[in-house]
Amino acid sequence: MDLYIQDASNNELPNNLVTNTISVQGDGKVFATPDMLILNLSVEETKPTTAEAQAEVNKKINQIKDIIKKYDIKDSNVQTRNVNVYPEYDYKDSWRVLLWYRARHSLEITIKNANIENDGIGGKLIDAVSQIWNVLVNNISYDIEDKTPYYTQARELAMEKANQKAKELAKVWEVTLLKPISISENLNTYYPQPMYKNTYAMDMVADSEMWGWADISLGELEINLNINVIYWIE
Repeated sequence: MDLYIQDASNNELPNNLVTNTISVQGDGKVFATPDMLILNLSVEETKPTTAEAQAEVNKKINQIKDIIKKYDIKDSNVQTRNVNVYPEYDYKDSWRVLLWYRARHSLEITIKNANIENDGIGGKLIDAVSQIWNVLVNNISYDIEDKTPYYTQARELAMEKANQKAKELAKVWEVTLLKPISISENLNTYYPQPMYKNTYAMDMVADSEMWGWADISLGELEINLNINVIYWIE
């Protein structure tokens, strides 16, 4: 917390106020339960030709989409993030030998308004798609579809703290606290990482009895908003 008092008696403001100021900070922290689970999956295949590699990837992407439909996930919540096909070579001495073509297709799947922990939709979906060979689970994250109410709550808490600090400083310095002349804020959001009761390496995917993605536990999303307020004083 900083206190700035400067003599600006030559710079008069309306009502003969001078620009002496108090600067304070307030922080508001709010925790919220996520209502969205976001899965990032990808499929990779290597084949002798571009067409063969792409065809095999497309086959598996369609398998994933068939599984997704079983969980009533809208098409608008399934987005292709990346598609590419490229050659891979083996370099020996000064020669370059073509090994194969690698095709890759990445999907982002968003599960909205679901009781993710109790219904286990996210875990069940991952379990199902993991049975498809060469499906990679790149990332799992949580989010909140509409953070506006939480931002408002954090902002109100931060402003309340800043105002209380300003009043206390004004009392100590025996000055009169007037209206703010500057308000700025900084927002940070901390996203929870999925917690698993049982996790195993990806090379154990084939053994479905050992795969433990279904037991996903939610964390809490933390919204931390900091406000800096400069008040006039007299």
